[in-house]
Amino acid sequence: MLKRFLTWKTVPLALLLVTIAAYGLLSPTLGFYWDDWPLMWFLHTFGAKGYEEALAVDRPFLAGIYWITTSLLKTVPIQWQILAILSRWLTSVVLWWSLKKLWPENLQQVTWAALLFSVYPGFKQQPISVVYSNGFLLFAMFLASFGLMVAAIRNRERYWHYTIPALIGYSICTFSTEYYVGLDMIRPIMIWLALSESPKINLDQIKKVFLNWAPYLIVLFVFLIWRVFVFEFPTYQPQLLGEISSSPLNGIVHFVYRIVQDIFLTGWEAWGKTFHAPSLSELQTTSSLLYWILVVGLIPIVWFYLKTLGNDQPEKHSVKPDHWARQAMLLGFAGLLFGGAPFWITDLKISLEFPWDRFTLAFMLGSSLFLVGFIDWVIRTRMQKIILLSLVISMAIGADFSNTNTYRREWNTHNDLLWQMVWRAPGLKPGTTLVTNHLPMSYYSDNSLTAPLNWTYAPENKSKDIPYLFAFTEVRLGAGLPALEEDLPIHQSYRSASFNSSTNNALVIYYAPPGCLRIIDPQYDTSLPSLPDAIKEAMVISHPDQILVDANPPATPPIKIVGPEPDHNWCYYFEKAELARQMDDWSTIVDLGIQALDQKKLMAQEPTELYIFIEAFARSGDWENSMRLIREAYRQSSTLQSDLCNTITRFEKKYSPDNNAAPEIDKTRERLHCPAN
Repeated sequence: MLKRFLTWKTVPLALLLVTIAAYGLLSPTLGFYWDDWPLMWFLHTFGAKGYEEALAVDRPFLAGIYWITTSLLKTVPIQWQILAILSRWLTSVVLWWSLKKLWPENLQQVTWAALLFSVYPGFKQQPISVVYSNGFLLFAMFLASFGLMVAAIRNRERYWHYTIPALIGYSICTFSTEYYVGLDMIRPIMIWLALSESPKINLDQIKKVFLNWAPYLIVLFVFLIWRVFVFEFPTYQPQLLGEISSSPLNGIVHFVYRIVQDIFLTGWEAWGKTFHAPSLSELQTTSSLLYWILVVGLIPIVWFYLKTLGNDQPEKHSVKPDHWARQAMLLGFAGLLFGGAPFWITDLKISLEFPWDRFTLAFMLGSSLFLVGFIDWVIRTRMQKIILLSLVISMAIGADFSNTNTYRREWNTHNDLLWQMVWRAPGLKPGTTLVTNHLPMSYYSDNSLTAPLNWTYAPENKSKDIPYLFAFTEVRLGAGLPALEEDLPIHQSYRSASFNSSTNNALVIYYAPPGCLRIIDPQYDTSLPSLPDAIKEAMVISHPDQILVDANPPATPPIKIVGPEPDHNWCYYFEKAELARQMDDWSTIVDLGIQALDQKKLMAQEPTELYIFIEAFARSGDWENSMRLIREAYRQSSTLQSDLCNTITRFEKKYSPDNNAAPEIDKTRERLHCPAN
């Protein structure tokens, strides 16, 4: 009964299910990443019309796309995640439809290519939903122009009926993003294949190819004139021509090497890495267990679907199977060869690692087509092909799921950072720059984090003068942040907005989970042993007085985006204790320490976070708890032995314990093997 329904009409549904399995299972737990945050902040601050000015600097035609989608979806993460999945699915369906137009009697292979395309593992930025939901909508327009072009060639009576929408979609995509400009060079090959079932190269055929390509060439030519001579290169410059002109031989050798390397990387290695799966010994971790359940469960399902699909509708190949495989490999290799042109010309790195994996978008079509053609050519029997494809598709889905899980974890880290920030700093003076060397998060830059920082501390701001800035010294030092010295101006553009202040208003932070966020205070943190050198160097421009300790109301992250305030864990008590110390309120620190101890929430992952409570208890005369925490810090890290022993001696001199405290102090000295005074 089931087999009767598994016809070619079910392919769009199968593509949807595969896309959901690869990217959608964790969607409710995801948020905004990378450039999503600035784009959402512009919407929140200026409305959808703000994109016209914000994107004018590099992609002015993209503003219209964002105006439409943001007007509908607002700033709700789950809605963007759903659109990202649907746009990825739509792109796969459009590819399937376009390839059907080219090879109408090779539906089996065309379906295989679309399935591989939908789970292509080289592109790992799918969860960056605001950017790539729009990006895939544009990609769908581009791929639709291929199918419409083929339909026009094979139906001359309705040539312009198909060509006009093809040109419109192609123009919108090309002028909005340059990612697929190189990929358009496969268009003449598709035209050549579409003109005849047995295409031959002759003068008449070349003329026909050119005439059918001409409308698209005109659009491409207009775009290149505009991009090179009118709009020029506002961001990435064409490095290749300069390199070749300065050293022709070395430049050409380097260029050829890059092409070969990147084709292998995106066309072959991307698939191979999906087989680097979590080992079975890691099944005790939830993520590894879910990975294997997903992969092992999918292999027989995908196998059954591919084996059964269209069994009652035997295919009549328009060309011999080997010929089709060669055509697919030719078209796929051309896609790999030309797809990277925009990035090779500008000497942009192509990698399978973030953030450079975004450029693999242009290689998805070529990689999927070439792999299907190669499998169809090398492997003889249909069943063997289906078994291998089922394994590849399922492993790719598993890899995509694992990749999405890294975004889920990072969203949690991001939200922890924001909540700890407002616990420690209820308010910030306008003009504050948060300075750090870097943060242990892959999918957020300082540019990304400037948006939620301003949304948190200045949610009502509608000015292009932004009041707060995040600055990583590894990126901004020597540029927007001139040097780690006082009385220096800080200027940073933020698309159509800008930040202007000085190093006198900087605040240095340190965040290394599972440790808590630290606002660096030169008065207390100069000798803190856990700080990296980069933070110690920046400490000279940290001004804790930028914090408004009695802000009313206190700042709150955008709850509709990041979710409600989490339960008060150890870091809550630590941040509130740090805030109390800034106000010289040691009794409050004692109360916080007792609350943490009583509620069994004293679980510091970074032992130096106990120091503030150690001192507070010593100040109050509670040497039992003070020494208890010293022993706990030593238990967590014996490398602190010398520092903790010195702390005991310093506190004895400073706070003069009574005789009742002596046994506890002596016991602690003995436990730490402190040298005799």
